[in-house]
Amino acid sequence: MQGKKVIDSKVTLIDSKGAVYAMGMASEAGSHAIYFIDYIKENYPDIDVSNLNIGSERHEFGYIFGKLGDIIYFNDVNTGMIYFPDELTDEQIDALYKIDLGNQKVAIFYSPIDFGSFKVFSEVGLDGEHTFKEALAEYLDGNKMVKKR
Repeated sequence: MQGKKVIDSKVTLIDSKGAVYAMGMASEAGSHAIYFIDYIKENYPDIDVSNLNIGSERHEFGYIFGKLGDIIYFNDVNTGMIYFPDELTDEQIDALYKIDLGNQKVAIFYSPIDFGSFKVFSEVGLDGEHTFKEALAEYLDGNKMVKKR
């Protein structure tokens, strides 16, 4: 996991091969978006990031990375938002089971719909009452596009 726990990171990305990239520190001030913009520039140089900035909606990043097949996580210290691609790979599922976010409350967003100027997602845990493990279990139980463990 690149030497850093996900719970301590500002943002985390899990690629389609299950590699976990924890970036920044959760306690630091500043935007989560900078890390994702830098990641896109470095790993997807053909993607135009000129429309992305630190004020871009989280759903916009969730949509972009989801279409690339990556999972992304925004850590807001004690709460978090995770965006899933349309389909999870076995490697991503394995990586998700290894992540420990303790009792942090987490919402999972999936199945994005693009309305042009905004994106809409289905969600689990938006009520602020789900730990990561609870939200993940509910997602896996209700989603027929992933293998059950």
